[in-house]
Amino acid sequence: MALVVASYEPQYPDPLTMDSGDALKIVKRRDEEWPGWVFCESQSGKRGWVPEKSIKIDGEAAVAQQNYIAREVTVMEGEIVRIESVESGWAWVTNMTDATGWVPLKNLKIVE
Repeated sequence: MALVVASYEPQYPDPLTMDSGDALKIVKRRDEEWPGWVFCESQSGKRGWVPEKSIKIDGEAAVAQQNYIAREVTVMEGEIVRIESVESGWAWVTNMTDATGWVPLKNLKIVE
């Protein structure tokens, strides 16, 4: 469980979704603030940040190695959320309304 210490609003309301084997275009390979993430575009034109370890990069292209959705979730300061997984400075959480998605770890404080 974690306490939300700073509210967060999704930055990408129409997130990229990929299935294993999908072809992706690399838009941005490295991000100083969030190392370990690659900004990709799907064949449908949707864009989002994808964990680098979940794709196989070949130049400006990539192939998804697993299913993934780049959905972020709204959380409010003071809210308690359940952390499902952690990846390169972000946590996949379930909030109080049972919505799931990514939130920066810096917005959370782990509680028992």
